[in-house]
Amino acid sequence: MYFYLPKSLHYCLPKSLHFILPFTPIRFQRIGNDDSFKTPTNFMPIELNTSCGVNTNESAVKELEELQLSSNFDYPKPTTLISALVSMVCKLDTNALVLDFFSGSATTAHAVMQLNAEDDGNRKFMMVQLPEETEESSEAFKAGYPNICEIGKERIRRAGKKIKQEIETANAQLKIGEEPKQVPDIGFKVFRTADTNIKWNLYDALGQLDTSAMTHTPDLADFTMGFNDIDVVYEVMLRQKDVPLSSTLETLTDIGSRTYLYGSAYLVCLETEITEELIDKLAALDPLPIKFVFRDSAFKDDINLKDETFRRLKNLIERNSGLEKKSYTVEFI
Repeated sequence: MYFYLPKSLHYCLPKSLHFILPFTPIRFQRIGNDDSFKTPTNFMPIELNTSCGVNTNESAVKELEELQLSSNFDYPKPTTLISALVSMVCKLDTNALVLDFFSGSATTAHAVMQLNAEDDGNRKFMMVQLPEETEESSEAFKAGYPNICEIGKERIRRAGKKIKQEIETANAQLKIGEEPKQVPDIGFKVFRTADTNIKWNLYDALGQLDTSAMTHTPDLADFTMGFNDIDVVYEVMLRQKDVPLSSTLETLTDIGSRTYLYGSAYLVCLETEITEELIDKLAALDPLPIKFVFRDSAFKDDINLKDETFRRLKNLIERNSGLEKKSYTVEFI
């Protein structure tokens, strides 16, 4: 996945995280415990060029050209360099999560996918980049990339497609007895920072009652203008603990057109009206979600139905959680 870091992301970052830092020049190096400094010789052993096949900045430009992407970067890094660093940092951890806070053209994402293709690893990447605008006179802008993030996203798409094609071509030429290689996961999700989609109360920033939210549709009463259900679901998930953004999201069409199951464990119901029939369907789900999230307004003025829904689903969750599973309950937004 590739995304602009959400403000609440620190709630869901895993404990085991590998960082690939930006390559800014190292100016000085402390000698021993005194106050003397000197210019360092090499940050990385020069042997890497031969032992790991690390290429140059020129080859990085060529990589972008091979993907038919115009370079908008003065010093792009070759994927071989990032691959070598990932291998050094992660060692034998082929399930590592690699985070790049200044992802630029997404070289790190490209390198991680390439490494997975080479050793059948299952590494994941997390790219963070401010949407720095490209100059109007640049080739990138003329090609339809208004900011660096768009270049990075397109590179991940094209690099993934290229890796997939190369593996499929190689598999088609296998000799008898040779095992075909698996195509690594080349999918990703994109997130950006934004204001909330949910109207948590009916008062604006000045403490004044927002009467427009009370006189329009239920959606305008609960959510901000221009919202969509998927954004709301992800915002709700960001407010949970230890929920990865890479999980699957599906619509439970047998229950309703706006009822979603996230990560096979969290159910977010955005239907505008909750009925006993709908609750019966939710209670019959197998396996049962560990948490249910409803719109408070969907219960209308039926306090008894809301209370019964909470008690019924809460008891079901606790009964199914056992002693070892996580036990959550029911929330309302």
